[in-house]
Amino acid sequence: MNSKITFLFCLILTFFNAAIFGQSGENTATNKVGKIVLDAGHGGEDPGALGKRSREKDITLSVILKLGKLISDNCKDVEVLYTRKKDVSVDLYKRARYANENHADLFISVHCNAAKNLSAHGVETYVMGLHRSEANLAVARQENAAILKEKNYENNYEGFNPNSTEASVIFSLYASAYLKNSAILASAVQKNLVANTHIHDRNVQQAGFWVLYKVAMPSILIELGFISNYNEESILMDENAQNVMARSIYNAFIEYKNKMEGTNKPYLSVDPINKDKIIKNVKEEEEKKAAEEKAKAEEQAKAAEKSEGQPAAGLADSLKIRFRVQIYASPEDLSFTDPKFKNATDLKKYSENNWWKYTSGDLKTFEEAKAHLKTLKENGFPDAFIVSFKNEVKITNDEARKLEGK
Repeated sequence: MNSKITFLFCLILTFFNAAIFGQSGENTATNKVGKIVLDAGHGGEDPGALGKRSREKDITLSVILKLGKLISDNCKDVEVLYTRKKDVSVDLYKRARYANENHADLFISVHCNAAKNLSAHGVETYVMGLHRSEANLAVARQENAAILKEKNYENNYEGFNPNSTEASVIFSLYASAYLKNSAILASAVQKNLVANTHIHDRNVQQAGFWVLYKVAMPSILIELGFISNYNEESILMDENAQNVMARSIYNAFIEYKNKMEGTNKPYLSVDPINKDKIIKNVKEEEEKKAAEEKAKAEEQAKAAEKSEGQPAAGLADSLKIRFRVQIYASPEDLSFTDPKFKNATDLKKYSENNWWKYTSGDLKTFEEAKAHLKTLKENGFPDAFIVSFKNEVKITNDEARKLEGK
């Protein structure tokens, strides 16, 4: 029996075990929704999709924590569990296993979408099923690709390759296990999110997400919007918009809970967001910042003219000009004791565009920085380059050279 057939056979057995497990839970007979697992997509070393100003992992965690608090505060009969409550890495298989081991009645995973087409936009909610289109397949592959970043993924996922043809066959076996109840919740979520955010409706979809197919309970995966789209990224980053999204998902959860249990629990009030106002405010803030930076550069140029002839080191001290050599950049805040920095001295770091950037040296002249750069390149940092600061604010090297009097 070849490896692919063996793999499929094992997963078919797993399917039947999962179905039996899910149907034998203590709450199945009454359809009681007493325990929910909330899953914030990505985290830790896996930032997820990257926008120009934000990271998927931060947005998903913020929305999940807001949603969890709403459920805990308003539904005392529901136990809320989280796959993560802070910025840590959690393997996909562990998320599903955690939900199963805790005999959860519901599983909600939150993500942000991304596409090479920067005009792509909209909110969509997924349930486990076949890839109905190439677009659905692309979204599933994008989220499943996190598997490839995990240690020992070949063993943890029984040789599963998220890009393989066999994956679609395997996922199709699970399409109907909890599809009915999953679809009820997904429809409620999609309806509430579209109504309260006014983000384009991309409808409820089916696709093969590992994190959904391995959980033995009704489950959905929400793509809140496209972080790759400038306007939707602005909305996804907005605190008020995140609150509205959390309340929308909460009300959908209540609608589902009422339907399953035959109750009439009240919904929370939601003031729909004004997405045009959010986008306008972000653009105005960026324009304001650009104007301030321009004015600052002009002031620095004038100061350089007045200081012409002053010794470079003395001018650097008076204006607090410093030249440093950037040696590394990471989306994570690394410790200076990290082995990556073992051949560098006088380390500093700064944050820019949601990335941490690490520098070596704190020099008063550009010539000293050039000498330091040469040393670093010889000591294992071939891509290092010089960056400049004035009063700990990054400026261009040309601006710094002018202020230096060069």
